[in-house]
Amino acid sequence: MSKTIEKVYNPKDVEDKWYAVWQEKGYFHARVNPQKKPYTIVIPPPNVTDRLHMGHAFNNSIQDILIRYKRKAGFEALWVPGTDHAGIATQAVVERDLKKKEGKSRHDLGREAFLERVWAWKEKHGSTITEQLKKLGCSLDWERERFTMDEGLSRAVQEVFIRLYNKGLIYKGQRIVNWDPASGTALADDEVDHKEVRGKLYHITYKFKDSDETITVATTRPETLLGDTGVAIAPDDEDKQHLIGREVIIPFVNRPVKIFADSHVDKEFGSGFVKATPAHDPNDFEMGRRHNLDQIIMLDKNGHVLPVCQKVKGSERRDELPVPEFLAGLDRFEARKKIVEALEEMGQLVKVEEHTHAVGHSYRSHVPIEPYLSEQWFVKMEELARPALEAVESGKVKLHPPGRFENTYRHWMNNIRDWCISRQLWWGHRIPAWYNEAGEVKVCVEDPSTPDEKWTQDPDVLDTWFSSQLWPFSTLGWPDETPELNYFYPTSTLVTGPDIIFFWVARMIMAGLEFRGEIPFKDVFFNGIVRDEKGRKMSKSLGNGIDPLLMVDLFSADAVRFTLIMMSAEGQDLNLSEKSFETGRNFSNKIWNAFRFLSMNLDEDFSTGFEEYADYLETADRWILSRLQDTIREVTRNLDQFRFHDALESVYHFFWGNYCDWYLEMIKPRLYRAEKPEHKKTAQRVAAHVMKTTMELLHPVIPFITEEIWNYFRTEEESSIVISPWPQADEALRDSDAVRTMTFVQEAIGALRTMRTEMNVPPAKTMILYISGEEKALGGIMENALHFNTLARVEEIRKTDDTLDKAHCATAVVRGVELFVPLEGLIDVEKERARLEKEMKRLEGLVTGISRKLENKNFTERAPRHVVEGEKAKLAAIRENLEKVKANYEKFQ
Repeated sequence: MSKTIEKVYNPKDVEDKWYAVWQEKGYFHARVNPQKKPYTIVIPPPNVTDRLHMGHAFNNSIQDILIRYKRKAGFEALWVPGTDHAGIATQAVVERDLKKKEGKSRHDLGREAFLERVWAWKEKHGSTITEQLKKLGCSLDWERERFTMDEGLSRAVQEVFIRLYNKGLIYKGQRIVNWDPASGTALADDEVDHKEVRGKLYHITYKFKDSDETITVATTRPETLLGDTGVAIAPDDEDKQHLIGREVIIPFVNRPVKIFADSHVDKEFGSGFVKATPAHDPNDFEMGRRHNLDQIIMLDKNGHVLPVCQKVKGSERRDELPVPEFLAGLDRFEARKKIVEALEEMGQLVKVEEHTHAVGHSYRSHVPIEPYLSEQWFVKMEELARPALEAVESGKVKLHPPGRFENTYRHWMNNIRDWCISRQLWWGHRIPAWYNEAGEVKVCVEDPSTPDEKWTQDPDVLDTWFSSQLWPFSTLGWPDETPELNYFYPTSTLVTGPDIIFFWVARMIMAGLEFRGEIPFKDVFFNGIVRDEKGRKMSKSLGNGIDPLLMVDLFSADAVRFTLIMMSAEGQDLNLSEKSFETGRNFSNKIWNAFRFLSMNLDEDFSTGFEEYADYLETADRWILSRLQDTIREVTRNLDQFRFHDALESVYHFFWGNYCDWYLEMIKPRLYRAEKPEHKKTAQRVAAHVMKTTMELLHPVIPFITEEIWNYFRTEEESSIVISPWPQADEALRDSDAVRTMTFVQEAIGALRTMRTEMNVPPAKTMILYISGEEKALGGIMENALHFNTLARVEEIRKTDDTLDKAHCATAVVRGVELFVPLEGLIDVEKERARLEKEMKRLEGLVTGISRKLENKNFTERAPRHVVEGEKAKLAAIRENLEKVKANYEKFQ
């Protein structure tokens, strides 16, 4: 043949070559096409600061499988790419860079100059992850790439804010927020990670104002006593009811506060007295509102003690009481240490107990958050949540895998709280609210200032998730009614991680229903988490991450994609090591070697049309064609049900097991020495057809090698596997008789191979096979005698008669058919008897040794459990081998 096939597959040449071709031909670009049904996925936009990690690789491989499958299945398939501006993360990166290189802060530059620096950084580094997605083979529509702060999406964000404000769903108010002192901004409740922390519970005495008596309060945060404005007891604590209304003095600031009763207090916790700090604790804030307590702030926004506490009235703050100089300006944790020392010196520290409790941490900076009274912008969520909950409850939006995430979603939606959407950052969508000197507010896009009146824009920006929630429709042109929006929305499927089910998934459903009147997607698939080989989540702190781009370089993009899908059950986490990716490389090599063997035995044109040779189809041909139809059905069904592992596993086992290990071996006699040219042609055409079709089925998972091989088989009318039709199962090619016969033949040949191995038959020796059983089954063996010769070295097949000495035969039973192989002349009986006798003694010695070890209590009670279990398993395996050797030995007696 004239086409040169490289002996060794080189993925580096192939992958870059084909991705460039696909982009040049525009295969990934979707158009509004009324002749086709749309299928749309929007990428979960990675942060503009991100580099591709293994979680990205896994998530995007799944999305690409879906989009490539649907594209081939005849849909107008759109996969929208883009990145998220990632307010906190991006600002932090640029601030660190500025500090390191110039020794300046953003405040030294000023807002406009700093934002210019951020945009410059984004232009330089923001495309890193998109280029990495290309290396992975992701077939995104790069002509439609979006950024959450591009002009169109920014307009959508402003439109949504204004509409919600005018509807009364956005408001500004004083609330306890989750304050991140490291990032200097408020966080929403779902941006806080609650971690179990081993802390301390401090028992402190407060003196009564009018006597020398004291009470004892218990707290985990003694530094906040500077902001105490009350002490609460439980309404059912009868022993303390007489104290209601009496005043105690707060240490250090000498503030008198009253004792009151509130249902929030558990009389069994600590001493039953709870200090109330309404400006620094969410529960105390609610108690304060119920009992009209003062709100006093004692920390600044960097988490340092204020020199003078501030009383909050409406949106104003007024100086209240000074704090001692030794505390002023201290970090909150240093202040805690100093206050405890001072209380001990004053005799007001009763005791300190170890105490494990949940502490909220910023999901960005990872420092403990500070509950903090602050004026922020909020969205009222209850009205938006109701229809979004109903969308999932009714099945309009389906969560996959089913039955695993509905309760989580339901819990979030039924316990939803107002969403704090303002962030004290510079990088992000600036809130379209304006204030005049009188404190009046206008919400609009353009500056409402006139020559007579100056209006100043709110300095805060919106939470990043505020723009991300609009992603499914803002990327398609909303608020304009574009042709793309009307055609591709609602989108079809979202693939994401379960950790952002509320951060993002629920909010997109709420936003889609509110602003489009339609759900944003019909199906949500939650992929598992990628972990290391020990089951630990991959993280920078553990240093256990695996760079997917390095794995692509070492093993190929196809190998990375294959391994990730092959090792992940439906929606489950997957454990990986670098060695895992050898699995994917090995499969690519298996495909290439099978193709190369086939290519050396095909016609010049690599023809796949076997129909003209239908009269020459043998049982093996009908069997492999029938199994191919089953595989097409299985792969299609599993992909439709988001069972990606099952889809891949079915085609993997078909190709490696049925096609390579059996069919290609079975057709070698026809390829090399066929009696008629038609017999050879039939084997060639069927083998080529199955190879080409299998590449179609594998393409969504391993796109590069499949395109490379498929191109050798394509007709003049075909251009690329990317857009070639998805295979359809042909019922006419299903042949249950051929499958039944070949299954029996495979099992019989397998039994004979096992027999040869166990009896230590030399590979070059041929054997005579005697068979006994039902005539139809025997006929199946006789018809396929050539396969027994090729694959089991059977020289002749005879039916059993009275002359056969069964006592000196190796035997097996397959589906009711007895197989007998006379041993005389096949092996040196005396030599084999001696070998088996020696092997029996060796195995019996091992059994004795391990048995004694397991009878020794010093070993079984002191050795690690897995070591003991390992010895037990080893003993069982040795005993099983010993029984086989004994059975073989008996044949020679």
